[in-house]
Amino acid sequence: MSGTPSLAIISPVKDFLFFFASALVVLLAWFASSVLHVDGYTILATVAVVSNGPHLGSTWTRVYFDPKAWRAQPIATVGVPLFIFALVLFANWKLESFGPRAINSIILYWATWHFVAQNWGILRIYQRKSGEPVTSWAQKLERPLLLLIVLFCISHRLYTGPRVLFGVEVFYPPLPRALVLGLLAPLFFLLGSLLYARIRERNEPWARASWLRLAFIACSFLGFFVPFQLITSDDTSAFAAAACWHGFQYLGMVRHYNLNAWKGGVSGDAKLISWLSQPGWTRGFLYWALLMSLAGAVYVVVFALSLVTSWNFYTWAGVIWVSLTLSHYWIDGVIWKLRRPETAARVGIADSLSAGG
Repeated sequence: MSGTPSLAIISPVKDFLFFFASALVVLLAWFASSVLHVDGYTILATVAVVSNGPHLGSTWTRVYFDPKAWRAQPIATVGVPLFIFALVLFANWKLESFGPRAINSIILYWATWHFVAQNWGILRIYQRKSGEPVTSWAQKLERPLLLLIVLFCISHRLYTGPRVLFGVEVFYPPLPRALVLGLLAPLFFLLGSLLYARIRERNEPWARASWLRLAFIACSFLGFFVPFQLITSDDTSAFAAAACWHGFQYLGMVRHYNLNAWKGGVSGDAKLISWLSQPGWTRGFLYWALLMSLAGAVYVVVFALSLVTSWNFYTWAGVIWVSLTLSHYWIDGVIWKLRRPETAARVGIADSLSAGG
């Protein structure tokens, strides 16, 4: 007798940890910053070790450890990241105060979009696994609701301030108070409409899955609201909080992708990542060790550059990590296209999606 299909992307426990409970880390960052008054760069360094560094490394395992992946799009996966590094290098070398301000502005706005795009991608996977018809108007309300939540959070932060990232004021549009608060009207309208639809559909086969997705949207709200609205005294801690939450989500998804990609066994074309992506706690631990090693290797490069150039360790660390972060934003926009059958299958969706990703 066949059981009810699982609504989970990975498994119920891992979904809860990576996609739901992970949002609670923003509260830990808020507590450390606002209550314990821990220095923002200490919080950022902690996040770099436990989440952000490994999550960047997981992108590399997804792309560069599989020759077929990067050779299929060499300009997008190699050429553009090299260009980004050159751009960040030039901005710090020649543009003085304007360069860091421009780069930090790009990071703020691109990171915000990058984080919400990831949440939308996870939500789409849950949509497809739920069995709810794609023509359902209630399902169509979920994306604009998620986007409006994030738009309100960042708009309100830009209106009230501080408009700072890593100690540098970003470029920002002057936003009237009426415009910012006016976003609440469509936001609450969408939320009310979605709740009304879900109550009406409570007896449908997909009802349980729809409430699961509402819970995910609520976690997304927490993940954006706390950094943008509650951590206002320290911009570095605010960014670290959002990046930590995002990183844990990403680590779970990439590990799941790699396990599905290499479930047929070890491949001669990608021996290391395919071997590490076989089931079992031992392989999982070694995979995590690889991610930590990759992050550590970056610091070795930074240290070596500081020895042979006039820039110190901290300047090079900023240039390298900013370049890698922006390249990560770019590459993710290239590789995570759920409309591609291969990608969709490897994240647990049997059929391709018609919408863009």
